[in-house]
Amino acid sequence: MGLIKAVATAALLLGQVHSVLSRAQNQSIVQVTISDHVQQGGLANIYLNWFETPPSVIEAVYSRCLDLNTSVPYQTIGRFSVRGQPPQRLAWAVPESAQTDSCVYVYGIQSGASPLVLGKSEPVHFTYKPKKRSVADTANALLKDFDALGTWFDGVAAIKKKTELHGGVTSGPSPKDRKIAIVGAGISGLATAVMLDSVGVHNWEIIEASDRVGGRFRTRYVGGTDEWAEMGPMRLPYSVTYKDDNETLRYTDHELTFQLARILNDMNKNDPKWKIDFIPWIQHHANELIAQGTRRHPDGRIPTRGEIEADPSLKDAPEMLSAEYANTQDRMDAILKNKDTLKSIQRNVWRAHKTAMDEGLDDWSEQAMMRHVFKASENVTDQIWTDSDYDVFWDELHHNSNLGLDGSRESLGETHWLCIDGGFNRLSDAFLPHVQSRLTLNRQIRKLEPIPGPHNTTKTRLSWYPSTQNRTYESRDYDYTIMAVPFTMTRFMDLPSFSSVLSRAISEAGLRFKSACKVALLFRERFWEKGPRPIFGGYSKPPSLPVGALYYPVYGHNESRPGLIMHYRGGDWSDRFVSFSDEEHVQTVLDAIVSIHGEQARDLYTGDYERLCWLQDEHTATAWCRPDVEQHRLYIPAYHQTEHNTIFVGEHTAPTHAWVSSSLQSAVRGVVQLLLELGLVDEAKEVNKRWMGRWIKL
Repeated sequence: MGLIKAVATAALLLGQVHSVLSRAQNQSIVQVTISDHVQQGGLANIYLNWFETPPSVIEAVYSRCLDLNTSVPYQTIGRFSVRGQPPQRLAWAVPESAQTDSCVYVYGIQSGASPLVLGKSEPVHFTYKPKKRSVADTANALLKDFDALGTWFDGVAAIKKKTELHGGVTSGPSPKDRKIAIVGAGISGLATAVMLDSVGVHNWEIIEASDRVGGRFRTRYVGGTDEWAEMGPMRLPYSVTYKDDNETLRYTDHELTFQLARILNDMNKNDPKWKIDFIPWIQHHANELIAQGTRRHPDGRIPTRGEIEADPSLKDAPEMLSAEYANTQDRMDAILKNKDTLKSIQRNVWRAHKTAMDEGLDDWSEQAMMRHVFKASENVTDQIWTDSDYDVFWDELHHNSNLGLDGSRESLGETHWLCIDGGFNRLSDAFLPHVQSRLTLNRQIRKLEPIPGPHNTTKTRLSWYPSTQNRTYESRDYDYTIMAVPFTMTRFMDLPSFSSVLSRAISEAGLRFKSACKVALLFRERFWEKGPRPIFGGYSKPPSLPVGALYYPVYGHNESRPGLIMHYRGGDWSDRFVSFSDEEHVQTVLDAIVSIHGEQARDLYTGDYERLCWLQDEHTATAWCRPDVEQHRLYIPAYHQTEHNTIFVGEHTAPTHAWVSSSLQSAVRGVVQLLLELGLVDEAKEVNKRWMGRWIKL
């Protein structure tokens, strides 16, 4: 409603206010209450408790509490047509200029009749905006810090836009009863369900294509023993200590994972069946055998990590020593290994991501930066680039903030790691008591389509084939769908036309993904823990470049028990290993183990193994997301827009990738996005406050 019209009708409305207030209080037909915490420029809920059936049109306004001698303009919060049951709550985008201690009025509008006041709230008292925080206050990441590209608040602003254009956001008798589909029972889907439950939204169903929960969590117990192999995630960065000042920082984004474990333990009352405990992960051990890029001792022995640290001459000479190479490497290190930058990532990875985007680091590949900005030759550029596994600055910066801090001579510090006792499956399994009654397994969604709902609303229809033989779709309709599977899976679905950017992100030419292979071999004895150079955890590097790294168990040390050695390879090697048979891959790994540990390894091998190349996993077809240049800046905003009542979550939609915390961050964002769509502003604030900090601000 425009200002002129508002002024013209103010006297009439205030006259109706006087008429209503002259009646007894109990004659109001609606009780109007407001969120406990309301800020200027923020979002709030208005709760409506109806005692009688209202007129066919109602209007909510914010105006001074009655002043009979003054005609004042007011803010129109929204005008709604009542179809059936009246709305139970409104989403209110509070203006920055709103005056405190005014009231929310609800009017009834009948054709040809004067507006009638149906009820009003108590005076609204605004809470003050918190002062801008200093850098020292940023240890706890807030949801507003997720706005890597302005995208989170674009989503919140969409609620304000909807309010201004369409007269507010209204929720029916129970928006919490909206039927929600969660496609995918990986950690994003499971966390989404529990977060919705936590604010009273219980009408959801998880639909999983496989016969288990956990997604890319894949703990395998080998050969009927208590030895477990992590074929998926296996470690979590906990803290880092810097060498120069001995400063220790916690990885704040990974606090999401540890918080989830605490919450699940509380929900399960610390039942040992579901309990999640963390133990140290040993990323490196001084006696790791390093056969790649090193010289041998005079007696032919492979040098250990500790020996190389003590005597750098055991390393092979650098392949390139030119001044141009050194200068270019220094300039790259100034970006990729800057201590202040790495600390900013550890303190608040989402704010650091925004800074990286603002500084244009998503606009250049590393090769283009070296060639066209640093003016390095093709040869120097290729030498430096092929020494790395990265094309995009942000991904390597994030890597350097955790895995890159390995405590070596050249490293700025050392990361301290944790893992889950018994394997990461324990984390996903701990959800089961809370989701299994609303969990459908072995149902692979093949089609998503929007369909019209009542009163000009939209629903989503999900379809699947009953079996590989029966190709006649079965379907079920939902109010909203949260798609919690990677795009490597949605690419096989029949999808509606999304916006251009989102469609391209989903397409096979769009967002990029990486693969990995793991092979775990079981040995009757832990021979590597014996002898003059025992190894307890960490990983060795055999001469075989394809095999790459051989990881040792971080549990059960100095015990009389069998043990596993696990080969782990990502990048292009893992794509090629897909062509190997299980038998050939296993023997290749065993040969590599024998090359550094001797024939005793072959003698003690039990023949039991686990192998998983993630490109061969029919329900994921990827290990993790690895965006290309400019895909963060371009694609992330699209994930924050709800199209066809569908919201996309998962580690591939987060500012970081390949970590559990990436999946959890996306779940928080997706849940808040859905709650705002439903007009459940207070619930959105509660999820945000519990997981990320304080309430949302426009």
